[in-house]
Amino acid sequence: MEVRVHRLCEVRRLGEKDFVLELEGPFPTVRPGAFAMLSLVRDWPCLLPRPFSYFDLREPTGEVREEGPVFGRGSFLVKVVGPGTAALTSAPPGSRVRVTGPLGRGFPAPMGGKEPVCLAGGVGLAPFLLWARERAAAGAGPIPLLYGGRNARALVGREEFEEGLVDWRLATDDGSLGSRGTVLDLYRRLVGEDALDGEAPVLCCGPEPMMAAVAAECRNRDLPCMVSLETVMACGYGVCNGCSVEVRGRDRFEGARYAKACVDGPVFDARELRW
Repeated sequence: MEVRVHRLCEVRRLGEKDFVLELEGPFPTVRPGAFAMLSLVRDWPCLLPRPFSYFDLREPTGEVREEGPVFGRGSFLVKVVGPGTAALTSAPPGSRVRVTGPLGRGFPAPMGGKEPVCLAGGVGLAPFLLWARERAAAGAGPIPLLYGGRNARALVGREEFEEGLVDWRLATDDGSLGSRGTVLDLYRRLVGEDALDGEAPVLCCGPEPMMAAVAAECRNRDLPCMVSLETVMACGYGVCNGCSVEVRGRDRFEGARYAKACVDGPVFDARELRW
């Protein structure tokens, strides 16, 4: 973990309340699903920073660390929901942004067997660009990515993915883009039509009710399922206990009833959690 001040290069609007913040590096290689805590150095309206998954890393600098290359640009997918996110997305280029990271456990790399199916809801899309890049570098084909939201305007960020990285399957509650219904409805339909491997592991990130429903579906199908929680955090590195989540006391938690999403997650095996 490092605490660095980065220069804000660009704020790109993707939708009504969705933006990409692009910052000048250096940024180390991170696991897809890892996150950082962000705040403005000046004119920050909140007491605490805000957590965001790493969305994109590009422009290798030539420096290589143990975990991989160092990048000259890094970006974060941000939805405006309060004063902190509003301040970040309205800051002018050149603003200084304090970044504490990388933090947390990301998605584990596949260890042979079947390629995972990815399910994303809203800004839960964020971890899957780096995941798709990693799988492409490993020689995998386009990853199956089911992406859902309330309507077509909610399905933002797809233009940030290079062509051929992802096999997109889209769902909206109102049917304005892709299939009508939830992303879980779409998953069930595609599996039922043999258009998707119903025995593949599942990676999931999105609103908690969506992830809970996906976790229950995978439990019923006896499928491995990894979820990336969007838990409210205060410190990001295990000091404040503000992001505690109830767990089932598996060996990883030594029988404890609660775990910290920031250090024990944010990616968990769905079976570890008490939804």
